Amino acid sequence: MVASAAGPMFLKSVNASQVKVKDAEYIAALFMEIVEEIGPEHVVQIVTDNATNYKATGALFETKYPRIFWTPCVVHSLNLAIKYICEPSEKSDYYPHCAWIKELVTQVREINYFILNHSLPRMIFGRYSEVKLLKVAETRFASNIVMLRRIRRVKEGLEKTVMDTLVSDTWWDKIDYFLKFTEPMMRFFRVADKDSCILHLVYDMWDTMIEDIRSCIFDHEDEDLLIGNSAFFNDIHKIIEDHWNKSNTPLHCLAHCLVPKYYSQEWLQGGGCGIRRVAPNEDEEISLNREACLRRIFDKPEDLKKVTKEYGAFACELEYFSQPHVMASRGEDHMSWWANYGSFTPLLQGLAFKLLSQPASSSYCERNWSTYGSIQSVKRNQLATQRTEDLVYVHNNIRMISRKQPEYTSGPCKYWDIGGDNFDGDNILEIADLSLDDPEIEAITFDV
Repeated sequence: MVASAAGPMFLKSVNASQVKVKDAEYIAALFMEIVEEIGPEHVVQIVTDNATNYKATGALFETKYPRIFWTPCVVHSLNLAIKYICEPSEKSDYYPHCAWIKELVTQVREINYFILNHSLPRMIFGRYSEVKLLKVAETRFASNIVMLRRIRRVKEGLEKTVMDTLVSDTWWDKIDYFLKFTEPMMRFFRVADKDSCILHLVYDMWDTMIEDIRSCIFDHEDEDLLIGNSAFFNDIHKIIEDHWNKSNTPLHCLAHCLVPKYYSQEWLQGGGCGIRRVAPNEDEEISLNREACLRRIFDKPEDLKKVTKEYGAFACELEYFSQPHVMASRGEDHMSWWANYGSFTPLLQGLAFKLLSQPASSSYCERNWSTYGSIQSVKRNQLATQRTEDLVYVHNNIRMISRKQPEYTSGPCKYWDIGGDNFDGDNILEIADLSLDDPEIEAITFDV
């Protein structure tokens, strides 16, 4: 898959069935082949999940192409953090404060499994609830949150089905509290787990998510946001921060620096509790990563000096950027802003066009992984390898093109591919096939 400002495109598939060891060297060689085919000068980054072999692949890749970045998927990073919160190890430092979450998730999973896998309880539950329970795969993002959201939604039906733990207000209060402080994570997922150009938004989204979680927990514990302290929040924050540090790259910081809105007074004064936000050029961590990133991209000293000067003029509103109409429009669409006012800083403008059209997640790649198996199935097992790859190429790109059409969001065939390639016309489409418990899609599927 390749992505640009025009959206993602399926480039090619690779038949790796005969490869015994898919190690870092093999994967890196595949990436290098694609990069050479496209042209290294046109590639900004490669985005993968956070597996160990991909990390090693990224190191090998960056050695050969120092101007191209390996970027871990931000959705995977947050998903791993949620897993640590919901399933803490008894030996971990944060287990005492997260043990109640582990117990709650275990209970919900047992209830969910019991009803879905026994015909009589499932029949009784069906009498009292029009909304189904979900079979959520462990591989789905935020699977525990999705499961608890659904359990909370069918509370009335469950209470009529079983009369024990489920009528305990304390138990439901725990679910409400868990869903409340994890809602900022779900908002992050809904933005990041799409075919969108969001690399430049990740840094601010992550900070906003943490502040929203902090606000929820402090409100629950009646702590003051300015001077209060919460041991539970400190543990949650540490888990999230540890995974952010593993996935954060200089490219996130540089892309963040190129968004005009983050220098506008409206955004700077819009922090919670009357606290002023920090502009990207005033943040030490962001500035260090920005400089490191620029040194990698602009290996010629004269280009580096020029682009650094251009950034200074942009960030401090100097020269042409000091014009009132230029400053007043910083809150507008970032791509339009650079197209209208960036010609006076050509190196920075070109860099902005590249980075502001970059994804930050490998999710849309993973949604296509099952396509090959769908085409080369038991019913169609005589297809030649090249023909199968051609069909995969056509299928994926037609689907992505169709998503840009008005008919995809309206009409009788709207969201026709929400089940991915696992949908079989002979069976009922389960909402659990979605990566997230999306209310809009859910309403379409269940007519609720």
